[in-house]
Amino acid sequence: MAIELLEALLAEHGGRERWARLRTVRASLSSGGLAFAMHLQPQALKHLRVELQPQARRVLLGDFHRPGWCGEWTPQRVALYDEQHRCVAQREAPRERFKAFARQLWWDRLDILYFAGYALWNYLSFPYLLTLPGVQLRSEGRQRLHAQFDGSIATHSREQVFHLDAALGLRRHDYTAQVIGSWARAANLCLASERVAGLRFYTRRKVYPSRGTLAAPLPFPTLVWIEIDDLLLEFAPSVIAAS
Repeated sequence: MAIELLEALLAEHGGRERWARLRTVRASLSSGGLAFAMHLQPQALKHLRVELQPQARRVLLGDFHRPGWCGEWTPQRVALYDEQHRCVAQREAPRERFKAFARQLWWDRLDILYFAGYALWNYLSFPYLLTLPGVQLRSEGRQRLHAQFDGSIATHSREQVFHLDAALGLRRHDYTAQVIGSWARAANLCLASERVAGLRFYTRRKVYPSRGTLAAPLPFPTLVWIEIDDLLLEFAPSVIAAS
């Protein structure tokens, strides 16, 4: 049942083959909320340019930290480059740093770069993300898809739930933001979506504290808000077109 639901979900969002050919997503991004303010990074993700490579698991954030600078995320490393593309800061195994107690109180620019990078890669790769090795699925009818992620995928938490509407659009995404804390249970509400080159992306999101998968989220505070605009996609040639 879960595999059938996943295939229907992929079809609603543009189809498995088109997602497999997607190489680059470019967009503009603004994001904020209490989760960033409480870690002393309230302005870090405002008015950025995003270049995301779903297959390569790589995200670039243009104008990050300073105009003309660029932040680079991969699961194993984050780095910050100046306008001459000189590396001015980097960190290997960035997720390990979040185990320190101090990270519950404040983040530096590389911490929020790691958080933003993996979150964007997850959000802008949905639902193709769920086809990757290391993901196990089970479904509750056609309304909820439960995913268990192994350690090979950089994501919020091992256990996540995707709530679908009658047309198989994503309306809510539940998880625990483990890099914030084991207590940080969140309900990520999808408020708007856009179709670009046949693929569907969720461009307006708000994240609230979760009271459990079957309960309505708390109406405040807004932990994170996300606005994505100006989406442009690049694809690899199809097998048919290349033959």
